[in-house]
Amino acid sequence: MSTSGDELYQREADECLATDRAHFCSCRDTACPLNPNNPRNRERGRGCDACIRKCLALGEIPSCFFNEVGGTVEGWDDFTYAGFVRFCGAHGIG
Repeated sequence: MSTSGDELYQREADECLATDRAHFCSCRDTACPLNPNNPRNRERGRGCDACIRKCLALGEIPSCFFNEVGGTVEGWDDFTYAGFVRFCGAHGIG
């Protein structure tokens, strides 16, 4: 049985509440001034836009994509497109 987009969204919303996150972003660096789960950004209702803009300008991929693939980016320092390809390969994708 497939899961609808609404069901997936509700599951993610429930997880955010359970983990005291206001936003679906899986980046664990909540001190980052661009992280939507940074308490200052949460108060202002800011989402991922600033993070995505920064990553696009630097030719990088946001860490949330890495987290989805490998669970953690601990120790990983190459967030470029090529780095993402290597990260996926290191985690059995591709």
